[in-house]
Amino acid sequence: MVFKFSERSGTKYTFHLVKSVALLFVMLGVLILVSPSLHAQDPAEELKLFIKAQQAKMEEQSKVLEQQKILILEQSKLLKQQTETQNQLTKPEIPSTPKFSLEPEELQKLPSLEELTSTAKEISPNRRGPNWPVKDNGMMATWGKDGRLTFESEDKAFKARIGGLFQMDFGFYSVDPYAQNLLPDAGLQQGSDFRRARLRSDGNFCTYMEWVFEMDFSRASDDRKDIISAPDPNVIFNNVFVGMHNIPLLGTIRVGHIKEELSFYSASSGRNIPFMERPGVWDAIEDPYLFSNGITISNTYLEDHVYSWLGLFQTNTRTGAFAASNTAELAFDARLCVMPFYDEESNHWLNLGSTGSVRANPADLLGDNKGLPVATSNVAPLVRAGSSFQVPNLINTRAFFTRDGTELYTLCLNYANGPFSLGAQYDGQFFDNAYVGGLPNSNGTLPANVKPIGNLYFDGYSIEMLCFLTNGDHRGINKMDPMYSQVIPVKNFSFGHGKGEQGSGAWEIGTKFDFIKSQFDVPDANPRGGYLSSITLGLNWYLNPNAFIMTNYVYTTGFFGQDNTKATPPGTSTGPDNAAFHSFGSRFQFTF
Repeated sequence: MVFKFSERSGTKYTFHLVKSVALLFVMLGVLILVSPSLHAQDPAEELKLFIKAQQAKMEEQSKVLEQQKILILEQSKLLKQQTETQNQLTKPEIPSTPKFSLEPEELQKLPSLEELTSTAKEISPNRRGPNWPVKDNGMMATWGKDGRLTFESEDKAFKARIGGLFQMDFGFYSVDPYAQNLLPDAGLQQGSDFRRARLRSDGNFCTYMEWVFEMDFSRASDDRKDIISAPDPNVIFNNVFVGMHNIPLLGTIRVGHIKEELSFYSASSGRNIPFMERPGVWDAIEDPYLFSNGITISNTYLEDHVYSWLGLFQTNTRTGAFAASNTAELAFDARLCVMPFYDEESNHWLNLGSTGSVRANPADLLGDNKGLPVATSNVAPLVRAGSSFQVPNLINTRAFFTRDGTELYTLCLNYANGPFSLGAQYDGQFFDNAYVGGLPNSNGTLPANVKPIGNLYFDGYSIEMLCFLTNGDHRGINKMDPMYSQVIPVKNFSFGHGKGEQGSGAWEIGTKFDFIKSQFDVPDANPRGGYLSSITLGLNWYLNPNAFIMTNYVYTTGFFGQDNTKATPPGTSTGPDNAAFHSFGSRFQFTF
């Protein structure tokens, strides 16, 4: 195909072509010139973005600094409150200070609140006693290994225990009519009683002070009748005292109604003794003086292998803790114990103890000789049922009189090796220039019915042996104040319900032999008092630290009883005589 253009049209086309080519070159040139400038603008954009990001970070840091400033201001307020509180506690004379403000740079240099409070604790004066907390401390309550509820402060400066115990006893006797006729009133009767029912609180405060407050509601613990004191009060004072311990050279000082530690058995709590009753010789000689108003000082030496105890007491304050008289009826006691060896891990120890007491006899409050210094010796059965007035005294010397007071002493030996334990005790008591019916006149003559009985000496002893049948269980000793400690079974009794482990508790068997003689002859009358021998077999089951069951069989023989005007038929009882009887008792004890 052939295209033909006219000359005119060709010229026109050529012109447009040239124009288009020229325009194309112009555009290329512009692009060439503009392109470098476009490329040159990219770094500026990146810089702009970088600056913008840095500004954002600075704003963020500014917010953080503002928050820190607020926190520092709050710390300053807390510091001010801490200082005001400290000033209220210490109350120093501090001059007022002018108000000021801190710059942000200075606020940043302030120490933290923890540093300031710790410094304040270190430099604050302690004006409330040794280790006494400046601020209130929280109390922690625990149910201890001994089964008692204990409250203790965080710094150990305060510790308190609250609890009590009760002992439910049942007594049964096999006694022939002749022996019953030797005893007053209805004689030995079967029955039950709460032998002890006590509430107790004890503890330490200010790290160096202590207290004990214990009351007995059982009315079964005083066996004195018809003699030197008014009837038992409804509530009996036991240990009620306050003390200070860790005193240089002296040790521990106590003031109040305090137990007289006349022997190992007297020092031991009634909740921890291994038989239902203490020995018969303890009844005759130590029981009237178990608790008294007074002051004691005790201490240990040679790594606690030697123990000393001194006491000054007012007599005739055993149960009521109240007494008044025209003269100072005082008693001075001293006890010394030595432990040649003591191994707590194997429970291997030996304690040797001796006690002496010099006493004024209290004034007769009830009889026909009111105001005269009077004494007596009574021994109750080793199984008892009923309130104290329902339990007859097997030995009852009745009242006799002397102005020379009395002296008594005890010797004790207690030994343990693992599950086995042994105890022995001897007591003796002197009464010089004694009379029945009253005392001589000031000119030396004797009133009617007053008879001299001379110098008297009562004594007796007991020996006991015990052994645990369960592995690991043992009877321990309180090393700081020699006495029986609480039995805590290795495995508590349990049937294994739930996730608990089965356990048998602690089982213990024991035997004890007692002898006591408190007897004297009266001119032209029947003898008074008598003597007793008793053999006891015991089985103890400690279910856990709080509960145990005790059973005792006792065979008692001797020369005992008293004139019994109610004897049947009349006149068949003429005073103490030879007789014997059997006793069986059980005790259920719970402590908390």
